[in-house]
Amino acid sequence: MTFQQVHKFNNSRNNQDGVTLLLAILVLSAITAIVFSIAAIAVNEIKTSSDLTRTEPVLTAAEAVAEDSLFKLVRGLGSVSGCASPSSTVIAGVTVTTCASYYLSNPYTFSLAADGERDFYLYNPTDQAQSPGYTQVSVQITSGSTGTIYFCTSNVADCIATPEATQALSTAGPTTWTSSPLTTTQQYQLMVVNGSGGSSSYSVNSSPTGLPAGTTTIQDSGSKQGVTRKLEITVPQ
Repeated sequence: MTFQQVHKFNNSRNNQDGVTLLLAILVLSAITAIVFSIAAIAVNEIKTSSDLTRTEPVLTAAEAVAEDSLFKLVRGLGSVSGCASPSSTVIAGVTVTTCASYYLSNPYTFSLAADGERDFYLYNPTDQAQSPGYTQVSVQITSGSTGTIYFCTSNVADCIATPEATQALSTAGPTTWTSSPLTTTQQYQLMVVNGSGGSSSYSVNSSPTGLPAGTTTIQDSGSKQGVTRKLEITVPQ
């Protein structure tokens, strides 16, 4: 074998060794990537299973408090704390915060299409047998064209036909109607009727609280070991 042949053979062998090493590195890299992917999936599954395990007592405790709050409201056996100052209790290590939303935002804004109507009732949503406590209510037209306010006590069958107070509003003026001082023990009804000129928007402000929402929303939040679950139940007032 000549020197040239030997040199060529050695170069070919070196090239094959280099290719083999490169293939080995690629195979090892692929295996490592697969192992890390499987490990990541396994860790995520373990975490999910752990969260589900911790969720069960949290959800059970929150549901228990929600059922108790619902029983109180439906049976009239008490009231649930308002969301301005929610109550908190601990059940089997789960901290449950609960509250009920009884009122609309104050002031409350809404829109009516042409010839649309919106009726509001002023009562005590936490206990309708108790005094409503309202001292005054006002309505302002904020955009659109016109609207008419009808106001009377709750025992009036047709407040539009026989209102105790009424006022036509317009964006050109007057824009606001304000009631006379109210009797705190009396329930009232307020009706807002839009004109035929198109959509209009209004803002209602009442004292000392907002208007009853018509539905009470019970909000429960249970927390334990970093897991939090929330529940909402809507109850007609």
